[in-house]
Amino acid sequence: MTDPMLVIIGAGPAGMAAAIEAVRAGVRVTVLDENLRPGGQIYRQLDPSFTVTAPGALGRDFQRGQALVAEYASLASRMEHLGDSLVWGLFPEREVAFLRGGESQVIRYDQLIIALGAYDRPIPFPGWTLPGVLTAGGAQRLVKTQRVLPGERILLVGTGPLQLALANQIIHAGGKVVGIVEAAGVLGNWFQLACGAVGQWTLVSDALHYAWGITKARVPLLRSHVIVEARGNSKVEEAVIARVDEEWRVVPGTARTIAVDALCVGYGFVPSVELTRLAGCEHQYRSELGGWIPVRDEHMGTTVSGVYAAGDCAGVAGSQVALEEGRIAGIAAACALGRLSGEEAARRAAPSHHRLRSLARLRRVLDAISVPRRGLYELATDDTVVCRCEEITLGEIRAAIAGGANDLNAIKRMTRSGMGTCQGRYCGPALQEIVARERNALPQEVVPLNPRPPIRPVSIAALAGQGELE
Repeated sequence: MTDPMLVIIGAGPAGMAAAIEAVRAGVRVTVLDENLRPGGQIYRQLDPSFTVTAPGALGRDFQRGQALVAEYASLASRMEHLGDSLVWGLFPEREVAFLRGGESQVIRYDQLIIALGAYDRPIPFPGWTLPGVLTAGGAQRLVKTQRVLPGERILLVGTGPLQLALANQIIHAGGKVVGIVEAAGVLGNWFQLACGAVGQWTLVSDALHYAWGITKARVPLLRSHVIVEARGNSKVEEAVIARVDEEWRVVPGTARTIAVDALCVGYGFVPSVELTRLAGCEHQYRSELGGWIPVRDEHMGTTVSGVYAAGDCAGVAGSQVALEEGRIAGIAAACALGRLSGEEAARRAAPSHHRLRSLARLRRVLDAISVPRRGLYELATDDTVVCRCEEITLGEIRAAIAGGANDLNAIKRMTRSGMGTCQGRYCGPALQEIVARERNALPQEVVPLNPRPPIRPVSIAALAGQGELE
């Protein structure tokens, strides 16, 4: 294969949109995606063995995603899509290392678009490691792509619109949602929300549709509440919830217990920035967008020439924002490669820029409501496991901080937190908040874990057999 001009990592909404725009401009494109089929998490496609007889039961996002996936598939002969490709590193000389078919390979690029998306925000609390306690994203994947219910009495806890969407998907699949525990309180400024929603009729329609779905199913919705503890012997059997104040700190004397056999936890998402950090891109901390994100210009270009970031990996803002950012990045890459003039690129990108400005108004209001508050990170007790891979408890982390560890890398050296299979993806965000609290500092003042290749598990045998795409 001739080295492509443009490599895109990730085939979710942002990656697919970028590929579509670049291919239409005449760019040679290779897309690397960890999944077998394009779509990402939000537009995830069912296994080919399934037959869809009622698309409505899979949710509105699935139906919208079908149009984008079809558009992407229509250009298959003009690009290369490499599914089941796990990118594990970026190296000098514009090299991308990835694992496919049990073999590690390297591909070179002229322009690179990183569209890795995001992952569920981990919130340690007593009992969160019990079987039956799932992330909201994991539960959604089970329901959407495998048609498997996570349990018979399912409680959703967290914040944000995914709560309502997941509840509706479980209900449509025949499951029983015993309640939705929402950390955010009653909306404080209806006027700002109404102003932000002007023109966003698709999002408004979705919200009303989901609200009606849980109302019709008589699912209780408890606002200003969080999960305090999951209890059970060999699996989760009870969930303890409690009312919280404006900082999401538990109000004493308000705890209550609910019988469950599945607990879906979704307190937002964390951008996947491992590759943008490996690429040497400058990052900034934006709590309303999920944490650390790459600094970008209006063309989605990072501070490293030829490297772009689009979608939730550059700030969690939803599939519609990811789609428009992907289009802009694909157009910008095509322009940088000489396939489009500056004027033509600006003309093609203008509708997406307009759409992003419109979406930003609503996002600012929603982020102010649902951005995680620091009280969430006070739920864990000293014997609560924080680093699940290495089974490191909060007490051990506190001891390391007391012993002089003042950033995440020092804690990693002293306790092995972040050295496990997830390479700190799962414990890193919680560790940052814990260290900030213990040091009476802001999260952005805490040095994060340094990413190192391989950022995902890769066998020694695969590395030893490393090859290069021709």
